[in-house]
Order: sequence, then C-alpha cells, then structure tokens
Amino acid sequence: MEIVFTNTLSGRKEPLVPREPRRVRLYWCGVTVYSRSHAGHARALVTADVLCRYLRARGLEVTFVRNFTDIDDKIIRRANEEGITAAALAEREIRAFQQDVAWLGCLPPTHEPRATEHIPAMLALIEHLVAAGFAYAVPDGSVYFRVRRFPAYGKLSHRRLDDMEAGEEIDPAKEDPHDFALWKGAKPGEPWWPSPWGRGRPGWHIECSAMATAYLGQPFEIHGGGSDLVFPHHENEIAQSEAAAGVPFADLWVHNGMITTGAEKMSKSLGNILSIAEVAEHAPAEVLRLLFLGTHYRTPLDFSSARLEESGRALGRLYEALARADEIAGGPPPAVPVDGALAGPPSPFLAEFSAAMDDDLNAARALGLVFDRVRELNRLLDAGDRAAGASIRRELAAVAAATGLFAEAPAAFLESARRRGQERAGLSVAEIEAAIAARNDARLRKDFRQADAIREQLRQQGILLEDTPSGTMWKAG
Repeated sequence: MEIVFTNTLSGRKEPLVPREPRRVRLYWCGVTVYSRSHAGHARALVTADVLCRYLRARGLEVTFVRNFTDIDDKIIRRANEEGITAAALAEREIRAFQQDVAWLGCLPPTHEPRATEHIPAMLALIEHLVAAGFAYAVPDGSVYFRVRRFPAYGKLSHRRLDDMEAGEEIDPAKEDPHDFALWKGAKPGEPWWPSPWGRGRPGWHIECSAMATAYLGQPFEIHGGGSDLVFPHHENEIAQSEAAAGVPFADLWVHNGMITTGAEKMSKSLGNILSIAEVAEHAPAEVLRLLFLGTHYRTPLDFSSARLEESGRALGRLYEALARADEIAGGPPPAVPVDGALAGPPSPFLAEFSAAMDDDLNAARALGLVFDRVRELNRLLDAGDRAAGASIRRELAAVAAATGLFAEAPAAFLESARRRGQERAGLSVAEIEAAIAARNDARLRKDFRQADAIREQLRQQGILLEDTPSGTMWKAG
C-alpha cells in the first residue's frame, strides 16, 4: 500500500511514510472563533474529515489534532463591538462551531486544543528562540522572529524574501519589516498574560507551532489547512518551529483549494459568505459533502445554489438505489466501522476505489467509480440477482465509512427529501396526491396534453413524478 499526497513543500506527489509503524499524526489548522463558520471553512473541515476517515479505513492509526484560535486581533475587535469579553465571544462561537461540525458529520478530532490553554508552551518556545538569537524583544514588550536568520524562509510558499510584502505588524521597532510577531505587548483594554517581556498575548503563528508539537511531537507526518494559510501562517510556523528544534516540522503539507463565488474567494472580509448554518437551511449536509468530493480537494470550487441543487439530485439517485437494495434484502447491511473498513482483501471495485483515493485523495475519481457501481447495482436488481446486488450494497457500506457519505438510512433520507421538496413547493401531500390522481385520470381518458401539463406544472414547483409498475411515485426535484 502506497498513499501519496501532493506536498505543497515540494510541489510534487510524495508517499506518506509513517515514522512509527502504521501510525499517522495529522495537524489541521482550525478556525479563529470570532464569527460563524462559512462554506469555505466547511470544505476544509470535510477535506480533513475524509483524509482522516480514509487513512483509518486503510488500517492506519491516526492522531488527529484540530485547534481553536481563541485569542486574536479579530476576536478582540469583535468582542469590543459587542461589548463582551473576548473569552465570552470565543466560548459562544466555539459552541456554534461544534454545532456546525456535528451537522457536517465530521468525526471528532483526537485532540481539539484551545490556544489560551497553551500559553506556557508558547512562552517556552519563544524564550528558546530568543536565547538562540532567532527572536528579539522590543520596548513595548512585543517579541519578533528574525526572518533573515532562517535561510529557508519562503520554502513552502516558494517565494523569495525580497519579493515579499512587509509583515502584518507595522512597528518601527522591528529590525526588519518582514519580521513577524511571536508575542504582542498588551494594549489598554486587551486580554493579557504575564511573560518575561511584560504583559501580552501570543501571536497567531506561534499558537499552532506550540499546540502541534505538544500533541504530536516534531516532526510529524501531515500538516494541513486551506491554501490561504500557506503564506504567511504556515510559512511562519515552519520558520519558528524548525529554528527552535533544528529538525523538520512536518513531512507533508496538504492544502485544500478555496471556495469561490464567481471570481472571488469566499471570505468574511469580502462579505460574500454563506454560513454553514445558512447552507443547512437549503440542503442536507451530505449534499454539501458530495459537492465537495466531486472536485479534487486541491482545486478551487465555485459555489452556487445551482451546483448545490445538482449535487442534491445526484445524492438522491444514489440513495434511491440503496433504498431499493435494502427493500429487496429486507433491511440494510450491517454498518461498517471506519477503522479498517478498507483494510481487508478488497473486491475488484474496492481495489479500484482505494487506488483512486491513494492517489492524492482523488475522491472525484473515486466517486465516478461509485456512480458506475450504483448503475450496476440497479441493473442487477432489475435482473433479479439479489445475491450480487447484496454484495455491491456491502461494498457501498465500506465506501460510506471511508467518505462519510450514506450515513443515513436510505428510506429515511428519501422521506426527508420528499418533505423538504413538498415544503419548498408550497404544496401539501394531499395536493400533490390530488395532482397525481388528476394526471392519472387524464391518461385514462387519453388526454395526454393535460397529463403532460400537470406533470410539467409539478416539475416547475420542484416535484418530479416517476411512473413505476406499482404506480406513480413523486420526489423532490
């Protein structure tokens, strides 16, 4: 088994090589909890979830760390606007985030540390960097990293230092405009912690370095996050972590592409966001997951309501096949646990599925195989081959464990979809059934123009009709 990922550090596909037998350590940058998470965050969360699920399904033990940044300039600014403490704002938004991530169906991380709970580890790391000459304090109590003391700076983002813009903090006391803050001297009214340099709070970048090494050690196998974090956040993490330890920080750097709306990245600063909670009002979580998995995780994904609806229809077709198989079999197959779901001797289909996922987590190609397999399932069920159909159904249960798809009972999913479609159409079940009866009556009278008109009217309202041997069925369009 060789699983490869595109390593942002090298720009090439490289194999995942566990430093301990069959054990993988994964750190994925979490959210800064100053407002509700949006669809862009959802893509990063689902990417990390599928990555973690798949590695566990292949029989690897995964230690998965995803952090909370719960002290930051944005948190302080938002808390001041609302007239509450930064801690109260962070606590509220962490609770909202937990609701969002539960709705998305993501597995819980092994560890979910908060930055404010790891201040001592950050201070120890900063003190080490100061003692080694990689960092320096300035009169207001801030501490900066000397970027030019780290010759490899820019190796992740593939930029030359002299071509980069100056660092985030504008401070005339800095030795070099590119130097970045490890510790920020306290300003009036801000939260603070004691330090050897006076009252202050940590810089953003030092938080992840300290938390990652606290739970995973250094070096570890995979560090990931959205591609917008490559520079400066992950670049700075590498610089301070490797300067302190003298060894690599992480072996593989995995970054998902951004969600766009039109030509622009979805972001809070641009005001073009759709929160996860707002997406939940329009579609089930698995519709969003299928939309994400249909595009390679590294590729930008243009988000629109039309694409979400298309994903919903595709997911509905998959669930219809599963429901049909379960009805014929008298019930669904036993649920497959995530751990080891794909570790045993595979069927030819599961071997192909795993080969696609092994190649840089190519879920888009793997999903193409799933859709082909579902078409084969329908063909076998049409032919009355229950045994072969049941075999494919068990294969799809393993796919479910590895991807987070098909988490619901198919019949319940379809009934829920029917209910949502009916509500969107503004029709009661009785009204839909009456329209179907009127169409059936028109067909008996051979008034096919009237029958087609009723069908089209329902379609425009989001209700699709399907004529089957057992009668006319309806579903959400």
